[in-house]
Amino acid sequence: MRLVRRTVNQIDAGATILAPRGTHRSGSGALRPGVNLASSIFQEIGTLGDTITGKVGSTKDYAATAHQGSSPHVIRGRGKMLKFEWERGNFLLKAKGRRGARFFYFKRVLHPGNKRPVRYLTTPMHLYGRLNGFRTTSTPVSRTRLP
Repeated sequence: MRLVRRTVNQIDAGATILAPRGTHRSGSGALRPGVNLASSIFQEIGTLGDTITGKVGSTKDYAATAHQGSSPHVIRGRGKMLKFEWERGNFLLKAKGRRGARFFYFKRVLHPGNKRPVRYLTTPMHLYGRLNGFRTTSTPVSRTRLP
């Protein structure tokens, strides 16, 4: 139990350090409610018979997308227009001789996906798990569209 607890603590600390940080603002510039990804990382240790298991994860809905990446996908507004700050749009308007706008509105946008995933959970798991004598395995990661 002591070895599993130490390993889970090390993985948790490593994941908190490696987790992506940023403004976590939506395209309209609005702040997302709640804690950021690094602060949402949790750990659990459980026993079942003679088996001790440790779990490190995040409660955020975009945690898997940040970890594994995502393919390009369409984002549609649900009953209202999507509002974005768009720097390129300002340049296009100025090139046509119009005054730049702060926000632009769209019915749908093509999100390019997250092409550079950060393996903030599996990297510390393999590092500290093997360092403490555990055999670690993980499934290969693909950039599929995640919830």
